[in-house]
Amino acid sequence: MSSFTYNKQATSTTKHSSRNKVLPFLLASITLVILGLVSDVRADECHLTPVIHVLQYPGCIPKPIPSFACTGKCTSYVQVSGSKLWQTERSCMCCQESGEREATVSLLCPKAAPGEPKLRRVVTRAPVDCMCRPCTAVEESAVMPQEIARFLDDGSFPFKI
Repeated sequence: MSSFTYNKQATSTTKHSSRNKVLPFLLASITLVILGLVSDVRADECHLTPVIHVLQYPGCIPKPIPSFACTGKCTSYVQVSGSKLWQTERSCMCCQESGEREATVSLLCPKAAPGEPKLRRVVTRAPVDCMCRPCTAVEESAVMPQEIARFLDDGSFPFKI
């Protein structure tokens, strides 16, 4: 009977030891999954989206055509410089096309002016793909001085250095 009890205790110890090894692994796996989900939420979401563009020209019948547009969001920020406290660092990213294709579409123009063609060829462009790229640069003259450094009118710092 004592050997039965001994085996039962040995089995119980083995099970407990296995749990101790598995638990940290499970916690680490769950943490990695959660971090992955959080990083996906913060990731850029710029993508090609199908749209219908309506091509128009005076005197012509508007023509809807299938096309594409870039939609989504990209990461941007403004922060105080780590090395120069009186300056800011800007990173402005925008969802923009990366390559475009061109197409020629014919529009029927029953109300064209005399001498104008009744069939008008219109050139249109659409993005091939989309990505986050730097936005148009901000002109330095457009940035207000208080955005740059928050100096007081007399030129002194608003904080002690």
